[in-house]
Amino acid sequence: MKAFAFLMSALCLCTVACTKEATKYKDLLNDAEIIYPGPVSSLNARPGHLRAMLQWQPSPDPSITEYIIYWNNNTDSMKLPAKGTTKDTIRTLITGMDEYVQNFVLYTTDGKGNKSVGQSLSGVRIYGPLYISSLVNRQLNSSKPPEALPGNAYKLFFSATDTALNTNTRLTFYNANNQLQTVDLPSRSDSVVLNAVNAGTKVAVLSSYIPELKALDTFHVAYSDTITVQ
Repeated sequence: MKAFAFLMSALCLCTVACTKEATKYKDLLNDAEIIYPGPVSSLNARPGHLRAMLQWQPSPDPSITEYIIYWNNNTDSMKLPAKGTTKDTIRTLITGMDEYVQNFVLYTTDGKGNKSVGQSLSGVRIYGPLYISSLVNRQLNSSKPPEALPGNAYKLFFSATDTALNTNTRLTFYNANNQLQTVDLPSRSDSVVLNAVNAGTKVAVLSSYIPELKALDTFHVAYSDTITVQ
């Protein structure tokens, strides 16, 4: 009986304590219910040259009136009006960023000041001068010298490259008639033919890259390499 009485007392104390805490919490909220507007879906980012594009599909919650995005350790933000249906894709471009790894947080809000739980995009790398300085132009294949072809043409052989990230290599030169010519070497090709060139012609080589498959921008090597056809 003593044990039973003790247990009942403990339960009563717990009930009173919980009731007091609930009442206290409710008082802080002024008896208002916490409302969280619905989240968006398919939130992702496309990084670029000192900028990033965020995109998502809207929430089906009809009360949402605005999106708020924070970045740079929550010191920078932007607001967008909520438009479109769940079948649409919302895109917004954030520019003027530093070359850094950024974390973005997106909130939805309604017309009554309620804010959703934040949705985070972490580890979004923003690219800039440091990335560009790491890029190099495709090099001639030292084991395959240029091959002379009929009609003042030459076939040049290049070393392999990352076919996913190297988008193109452009060769610029003056032909035998002193006309400026450009020829593109796709990433999956290892050779290119230059027509109507004289021996000793100088060719400028400039390669282009994307830093990752979903990148917003294409980056060019900061300088052109020069090769001599001979």
